[in-house]
Amino acid sequence: MRLAAALLVLLATAGPAAAGSRNGPPPVTVYSDRHQNEDAKVFALFTKATGIPVELVDEDFDPLFERLTKEGPRTQADVILSVGAATLWRCAEAGLLQPIASDAVLQAVPANLRDKNNQWVGLAYWARIIAYEKDKFAPADVANYEDLADPKFQGQILVRSASSLYNQALVASMIASQGTVPTETWARGLVANLARPPQGGDTNQLQAMADGQGSVSIINTRYWARFAASDKVTEQEVVANVGVAFPNQANRGTEVDIAGAGISRWAAHPKAAAQLLEYLLQPEAQKQFAAANFEYPVVTGVETAPVLAGLGTFKIDALAVGKLGKFAPEANAAMARAGWE
Repeated sequence: MRLAAALLVLLATAGPAAAGSRNGPPPVTVYSDRHQNEDAKVFALFTKATGIPVELVDEDFDPLFERLTKEGPRTQADVILSVGAATLWRCAEAGLLQPIASDAVLQAVPANLRDKNNQWVGLAYWARIIAYEKDKFAPADVANYEDLADPKFQGQILVRSASSLYNQALVASMIASQGTVPTETWARGLVANLARPPQGGDTNQLQAMADGQGSVSIINTRYWARFAASDKVTEQEVVANVGVAFPNQANRGTEVDIAGAGISRWAAHPKAAAQLLEYLLQPEAQKQFAAANFEYPVVTGVETAPVLAGLGTFKIDALAVGKLGKFAPEANAAMARAGWE
């Protein structure tokens, strides 16, 4: 069972300040929808380094958003940590965030992976790629997202539902680059090529490929990496015949999305909140934060998990991340009209 609104106090093991004594600094409270146990380990290292305890409220985004909206100035949140630029955009649009003033944070994160008004920054990212059975298709067949509407893929494509934030982000990025009408036309073509009704998560699509239910899927790099880096032979075998393509390398680039954070508008401890963001962007913390979930670090030069590094570098759709939230409602409407369930 998820933690709902419960508070978990993550304490480092060294010293009375880390234990939250009267003489120690007050805790910084993080509202998060990441559900990653590994984050707690990084927070504990922050506590050990600074003496500042971290209190974590872990819940799905919609309940957290509702809670933040209701709490307003009474909120306990200092930092809002979320999966997806669209959710952070919603927080910014609702007036729940304040501009980040830390030069260390803003200089560490590339401009294309943070809000143009500095209300949120990426901490790690992943790419939305095309996976394909190597004995049925070649990289040239899946060079672009747009290729998936080609009738040659009829009955071959596996994908999760339109309610997936990952698919919403992909469609929003396409709307941002080429408009609603062409994107909706593409979505209709993709739906016509589905091997089965949209269902499951990205790992389910890969498993369905291995089971022979289809031969092409749209997935996040981190889900492929979990199979490829697994120490279980049965999981390695799932992707043994799977090639991955970073789409649109000859034009706008591959769509990426972020796990990111911002500082609450009403943060009681804004300096500690900024300290936490600065810590998460330090090289060693970046490496651990990103690698634990097979994501790419946002800080240039930080070592990427070997399984991802093995895929090589790729061109990012640099203009899309900041627009994913803006075009999310349009994306949902276009997918619905296209019959993407």
